[in-house]
Amino acid sequence: MFRRNLFSSDRVVGIVFIAPFLIMAAIFMVYPIAEATRLAFVSYNPLRPDASFYVGLANFQYVFADPLFWQSMWQAVVWTFLSTLFQTVFGVGIALLLHRTIFGIAFFRGLLLFPYIVPTVVIALIWRWIFNPEIGVVNYSLQAMGIIDAPIYWLSTPTMAMASTIMLNVWKYTPFVVICVLARLQTVPIELYDAAKVDGAGAVRRFFDVTLPQLREVLIVVIVFRTIWTFNKFEEIYLLTKGGPGTSTFNLAIYSFEQSMANLKLGAGAATGVVMMVMLLVGSIIYLRIAGFEREE
Repeated sequence: MFRRNLFSSDRVVGIVFIAPFLIMAAIFMVYPIAEATRLAFVSYNPLRPDASFYVGLANFQYVFADPLFWQSMWQAVVWTFLSTLFQTVFGVGIALLLHRTIFGIAFFRGLLLFPYIVPTVVIALIWRWIFNPEIGVVNYSLQAMGIIDAPIYWLSTPTMAMASTIMLNVWKYTPFVVICVLARLQTVPIELYDAAKVDGAGAVRRFFDVTLPQLREVLIVVIVFRTIWTFNKFEEIYLLTKGGPGTSTFNLAIYSFEQSMANLKLGAGAATGVVMMVMLLVGSIIYLRIAGFEREE
């Protein structure tokens, strides 16, 4: 009886459709996580793969004793918090503008996707030119308007380099927030706004009493995903500043890369990755519980 139910036509079709996903997930998700976790407890040199051996918690002790690890962690938190904050604020604002019914709005909605679909390498190269202190369009425009008297070395000073990487991340990924928020706005019942108007609520009151509560669940999910993706980001910072000047824009992803590739300490790099994974997992659970993101019975 059990075998007959298991191999019924509907179950077979379901298994056939889900099998490719399960296989790909096992190859590209489960195995890398398991291998990274294994390497975190091993001393491994890629130039001498036959000389690897188990070291227990030594790799974690090494990274925790490294001041650069804690500096990178702090900078990763700052980078992630500010990037996610600005993406959320700008994303909600732009979504509200694009939610209006005006002529040509479809064109602007399509144009919004441009930063999101352009390859990161291309964007980083363009932004390196934009922020060039001598020929960059940013300094030229600011000087032409009389805002600054001397060129700003955007990528050569610690504070401005961090600000530049945050601006790049915000510019590229705000469209993701806009798309999610705009999709939710399309489903908000118009009767809620009509009732608020009858009660005498102005635009600001309608936003806080009607729009924001309706966006609550989608914003919780968006913030979680953007936090995870931003905290793990490597290519944007590395292509724009390579973690510099000095180590002023290091985050944990770049720290892990430098330990693995530059120092050939794959165990330390893997240990950093495990720490990042645990931090994001615990942080996401705490955030979701605080935000009250639970299905109501």
